[in-house]
Amino acid sequence: MADIREFTQGWSVARLADEFGMDRRTASKRLKEAGVPPIAKRSGNDVYRLADAAAALVSTGGTALGADGVVDPRDLPPMERRAYYQSENERLKVESTVGQLVPAAEVEADYAELVKKVVQFFDTLPDVLERKAGLTPEQVVKVQDECDRVRQSMYEGITDDDVRDSA
Repeated sequence: MADIREFTQGWSVARLADEFGMDRRTASKRLKEAGVPPIAKRSGNDVYRLADAAAALVSTGGTALGADGVVDPRDLPPMERRAYYQSENERLKVESTVGQLVPAAEVEADYAELVKKVVQFFDTLPDVLERKAGLTPEQVVKVQDECDRVRQSMYEGITDDDVRDSA
């Protein structure tokens, strides 16, 4: 059992590495990269204040976090990158299973069905109004022009967005 004096007199790199579950060389490297100064020397080895060392040893070195605090997997070491992508794949599988994530093909099919119905409405509206409301040919042309204008603006709104290529 550790003596209470160890908390106030500092922790060795070996002890810190053991407590944080990492190799001594990794712990030493992270302390050096974070610029954590030793508080003293014991038996010729540097000792560190636990509160100062913990922040450096728990972080990933600061390279993986972007400006917004989100992990950028491209900046992770290979083993951590692999673990990150495996965990993301598992998260996506779970979200898909519980219905929080819908495959893009299903979403695209639903939107295609919706667009078909809207297009059919705009295609038949002038004829329906002419037949049921008794519109004159000039009025039908104006309705058709307005339908075409709305369809064109909808098309432009859809194609201006960044649309991914579907698989």
